[in-house]
Amino acid sequence: MVSPNKTIHLALRTAKRQQMVDFFKLIFNFELLEVFALDGGEEVICFMSDDNSAKLELICNPRFIERPSGQVLSHYGFFVNDYAQVLAASISAGLPILDQVCNENRRQFYITDPDGNYVEVNSI
Repeated sequence: MVSPNKTIHLALRTAKRQQMVDFFKLIFNFELLEVFALDGGEEVICFMSDDNSAKLELICNPRFIERPSGQVLSHYGFFVNDYAQVLAASISAGLPILDQVCNENRRQFYITDPDGNYVEVNSI
């Protein structure tokens, strides 16, 4: 079990900095917590979250060579308080809902981020 004093986050490499930031703002209501440059500014790190603890680290480098979808990362997921709002934001953004499971115990759907990674969204 993870101690409540520790923060776990997901780190994604991307060449699409603004598209990824916009995606997480629009769909998950994440905000930028911190942005800083590495290696003379070519690589930028963006920490994002919907609260004060970083949940997502975007490692942004325009020279990043994308890998075909599914070769490295299966998917990543979020548990959300307002499932209906996240689903509505995804539909409003024109994102295809790839799979949706709704039953009395679980509500879940999949979308893709701007880099083609599968994103699993679960109700709490």
